[in-house]
Amino acid sequence: MLERISTGISKLDELIGGGFIKGRTYLIAGETGVGKTIFSLQYILYGLKNGENCVYVSFDERIQNVLTGAASLGWNFKDYVKQGNLIPFEIRLRTEDLRHGKESKAFINAIARYTRNKPISRLVLDPISALAQGAGDLMWVREYVREIVAYLEEELGCTTLVTCDIPTGSNSLSRYGVEEFLASGIIVLGLTRIDGKHVRTIYVRKMRWTPIDMTMYTYDIVPGEGIVFGPPLSELLKSASGGL
Repeated sequence: MLERISTGISKLDELIGGGFIKGRTYLIAGETGVGKTIFSLQYILYGLKNGENCVYVSFDERIQNVLTGAASLGWNFKDYVKQGNLIPFEIRLRTEDLRHGKESKAFINAIARYTRNKPISRLVLDPISALAQGAGDLMWVREYVREIVAYLEEELGCTTLVTCDIPTGSNSLSRYGVEEFLASGIIVLGLTRIDGKHVRTIYVRKMRWTPIDMTMYTYDIVPGEGIVFGPPLSELLKSASGGL
């Protein structure tokens, strides 16, 4: 039987058969401002509370800003950093390096350097789309991302979340059209406008080797808790239309 680990969101665990399959890579996709980073931090926090070693890699925001933002939600990661259970860091890749074909091995070596080859249970890359911004060759980008995902699964064995920004209004599931094929599962966060206000939505788009509930749910971001599921979107739409 496939071993599973909790996503940190109990309702989501129910929808995907008990959690993520251990050692696989999962994509959290959505436009800007829907809560992808909060989802990732909630996933990491659950592991930390259970004594796991976790890594959080930020590509487009200073890691201190990420930790400060988490604190504003009531999540204090500093003690876990001091204890060595959480290894948070940021990586800045120069556009000129990417244009000249910087190898994925350099990125992999960076993770090994920061973690000092310490066994890692959970890892977040936020957002993976920043790994290849500015690179002109789409085929090279796809191979670059594929090599990184393969290494994380085969060598580190950790369960990885990668976030990906997608353009507002787009039907795409990723920035480069490869992340969704490499990931073992995809969770899509979005926004829907109802009666003049935006409602956050979440649904499971893909989950390998798992029967899933693809119902689109609403959710709120609650201080101290993070992402909290609400009713299915269909119920809100029905109420907005007067129950017709």
